[in-house]
Amino acid sequence: MDDLGCNGIWLMPVMPSPTYHKYDTTDYYSIDPEYGTMEDFEAFLSACRERGIKVIMDLALNHTSSEHPWFQEACSYLKELGDGEPDPGECPYVLYYNFSKEKKSGFSPVKGSDIWYYEAQFWDGMPDLNLYNEELRAEIEKIADFWLAKGVGGFRLDAAKEYVTGADGSNIEILSWFNDVVKEKYPDAYLVAEVFSDMAVYEKYYDSGIDSLFDFDFANKDGIIAKVVKGNTPASFYSQRLQEIEGIFSAHNKDYIDAPFYTNHDMGRSAGYYAGEGSEAQTKLAGAMNLMMSGSAFIYYGEELGMKGSGKDENKRAPMYFSSDPSAVCAEDRQTWMILR
Repeated sequence: MDDLGCNGIWLMPVMPSPTYHKYDTTDYYSIDPEYGTMEDFEAFLSACRERGIKVIMDLALNHTSSEHPWFQEACSYLKELGDGEPDPGECPYVLYYNFSKEKKSGFSPVKGSDIWYYEAQFWDGMPDLNLYNEELRAEIEKIADFWLAKGVGGFRLDAAKEYVTGADGSNIEILSWFNDVVKEKYPDAYLVAEVFSDMAVYEKYYDSGIDSLFDFDFANKDGIIAKVVKGNTPASFYSQRLQEIEGIFSAHNKDYIDAPFYTNHDMGRSAGYYAGEGSEAQTKLAGAMNLMMSGSAFIYYGEELGMKGSGKDENKRAPMYFSSDPSAVCAEDRQTWMILR
């Protein structure tokens, strides 16, 4: 990382979780044993600090795992309660999530109850948190402080557009609250949010005061960079758009820092965007165009090697290729990974 000239690392979720991707945690204060111990994590932070590398962590605040103790306690309470009205004095966790006696869109039944449902817009293993609950907000403040006090440099905020389904204004307010909470005690902390949409939507989220938003319009196989590299869009459009976004974003937040990226864990890898003779050169050109954008450019691990992977999410998130041979593809390791899955 140091040799590549990187001065920052974004760690995807490292907190305990029952899934391989770990975006649904069971404990916001621990390291998943698959990745080591807290002591290992602290040693990692120290090694990065020695090299001038800042580390930010993925923080999924939209939801937890259905195996999280908060959710488990809330469900147990509601099953015993039956058709009565919940009392947060008896179980505060019933207000940490969005429970209802009505089966609304995106709601799943509480197991063991034919009365209660809970919001889980992604799937029933990821119950949505109620980010307007003050007790939950106080807990989130403690979570942020816990990691920042250890030396973490900030957070990548997952699924910020989904905090309140279909309500950009509410989501911006939640982001603004979290940004203020973090910056009050850690003014140099860096926050970048994922608002998976087009620019007409995510530009508004800069009203929250957050440092950065991922610049989705330039990313993916159908983004501006790929269109220019494939010759489907004139290069002048790339240049023109770079100038335009300065005015667009600064109108919402004059101190914004753009977060350009070319692909990520939810998209096919960029080496697969091009085919035929010259595809390697096209891949390199696209990577260079990403790095030429102003702001804090993000590179998904393996992109610097030309790793490929598309289709199922697991294929996009295959293990990093490691070899002392620059031309190695680590085919055997990849085959083992595919079998183990």
